[in-house]
Amino acid sequence: MQLPLSNHAFIIMSRWVALACTAALLFWQQRTVELWGVWLILVLLTTALTIAIQPLVRGAVRQPWLMGVDLFVAAAVVVGSDPWNSPFLCYACAVLVLPALVSGWRGGAMAGLLCSALILALMFSLDVSFESNLPHKWLRWVVIVIGPATIGILIPAILPRLRVVLPRLNPATWPTLIPIKPIFRNEWWSPLTGNLPRRLSRKSAHATATNITERTEALRVALYQPLTNSDDIATIIPELVNRFERHTLISTRFAMLGRPQELPELYVPLLRRVVIEALLNIAQHTNANEVVVMLRYDPRTLTVLIHDDGQGLPATGIYRAGLHSLQALMYRTSELGGRLEVFNHTPAGVAVRLGVPLAVQVML
Repeated sequence: MQLPLSNHAFIIMSRWVALACTAALLFWQQRTVELWGVWLILVLLTTALTIAIQPLVRGAVRQPWLMGVDLFVAAAVVVGSDPWNSPFLCYACAVLVLPALVSGWRGGAMAGLLCSALILALMFSLDVSFESNLPHKWLRWVVIVIGPATIGILIPAILPRLRVVLPRLNPATWPTLIPIKPIFRNEWWSPLTGNLPRRLSRKSAHATATNITERTEALRVALYQPLTNSDDIATIIPELVNRFERHTLISTRFAMLGRPQELPELYVPLLRRVVIEALLNIAQHTNANEVVVMLRYDPRTLTVLIHDDGQGLPATGIYRAGLHSLQALMYRTSELGGRLEVFNHTPAGVAVRLGVPLAVQVML
């Protein structure tokens, strides 16, 4: 089964496609050598982004002002290259992919409006000419003022279709990429959009629920994909953490304490299943911003702890919708001589703690 493209892959791919389109426009417009120097600088910046995509995206999600810096750089490049006819508008539109992935169409729209506002503000402050080669004066205002916001709104609708189509074009090219569609609690532009009334019709509410289900199933497929080393739990859990983070863009940390010891093979499928189900519940129900997964070796026991900073358990405790799989795994863990607990974590969120002995103790 071929996995669709990940969020990180779309962020990188959009930048490189935009740079390729910019180069084609530079050739077509026969622009000066100075603009090619700017293009090369953007190529170097995109190369650095490609190398360090995961830490940079995590930093941008935690500190949204970094996205504003990215937009300012794109606006400055556009203004410095004849803004009404700039070939770097393609690159400015590619910058909108990250906020659109983080906050959906609202984030894309607000990022597009901010980019347009920055372009106009820089034009007024630098006294840039308003002359344009476009045939109609209103068209240049559409391109600069309305265009980026429109593209930002369309990005969340376009990417899911690309996610399905691109792997089919060349399945061998995308063997390890993880599905997109992140799940976030806080919108990027929460001061402006977080308090807006949401009047969802039954149809839109049903569509939202369907999208959540599709994202969860896509994450389930990604986490249950075969692993290269399916016997070493110290290798399995970090790989699951990486897949979860690439898929959801939720900051996820892994830590291992103690000296690794040999674990009976009987426990390996159980530990993997518990970690997967805990991560699926986090993505679907907790609205978490950060997840910590810890693996601890003691002289006689192995403990796995998964906790998040989400909304925590409801008043009904573990007997809520979505935790049925963990309830079933509690009985299985008990049969094997271990213990599985699910409880509210301090100061916030839910913790899943699994402890198993390093020797098999099957309960009869």
